Amino acid sequence: MLCTRAAARLAGGLTTSGLATQQIYKHHAVAAAVAARFTDPCRLCSTGVVDSPGKAAKQTTEDGSILKRVLTKVGFTPNTKARLKVTSHLLYESVADKINYVAFFRDFNLPNTFNSWFLVTELHVWLLMMRSMAEGSEAGEDGRFLRNCIVEAMWGDVNTRAKKLGANNPSRTRKQIETLSEQFQAALIAYDEGIMSDDRVLACALWRRFFEMDCEDYAKIERLVKYVREQAFMLDSLTRDQFITKPNVAWLDLDKCKVDA
Repeated sequence: MLCTRAAARLAGGLTTSGLATQQIYKHHAVAAAVAARFTDPCRLCSTGVVDSPGKAAKQTTEDGSILKRVLTKVGFTPNTKARLKVTSHLLYESVADKINYVAFFRDFNLPNTFNSWFLVTELHVWLLMMRSMAEGSEAGEDGRFLRNCIVEAMWGDVNTRAKKLGANNPSRTRKQIETLSEQFQAALIAYDEGIMSDDRVLACALWRRFFEMDCEDYAKIERLVKYVREQAFMLDSLTRDQFITKPNVAWLDLDKCKVDA
């Protein structure tokens, strides 16, 4: 089942911590499909002593303005760029902190390396990016801004981890990150095409990128396809409040995602 709101094709403009990235798979057309935007405005509550209708209205307006100014000053007003930046880091942390990487390494025969860690992270970050674009894919809209901030958070973490692993050879580490950046851009396009198509296309995308064309066990590929579809459905079911205002992403446990023998 395709994701009904979150199936937005990712256009250019990704920020990757200053790394210059090039578009790969130029023969693919990247289209934007924005669906089901939320239209309910956010509300700020204010209380006051009601003496008379006129005074109550004035008091409510004044209290609301004061509260709004305070929240704006500290950067926690709903839908502000500062709040979206905070949300992007919380969403990325839900991947880095809650995904069972060991289960992925074990069940899909991945070596316990930095590259394998990145492949698992990349897949889940793409799912978050896809859901983000459902909140507005045009320049200046919340969804696009949130998507870019999630990518920034990911590359910040990648740089930190890579520097620790390659402290003795920074130039080599830099080149490896540049290579990952190029592969990341290509993976986004391939995964987008897969999620918008049937399971065969998605399976091919996962085989090429996640398994790096080195998996002959069709059951493993089928299981990962099912996992991706279920995660996309889960993210699609989240309201704007659950995804942006108070991020609450409950990633499905890989151990509970099985395929029939």
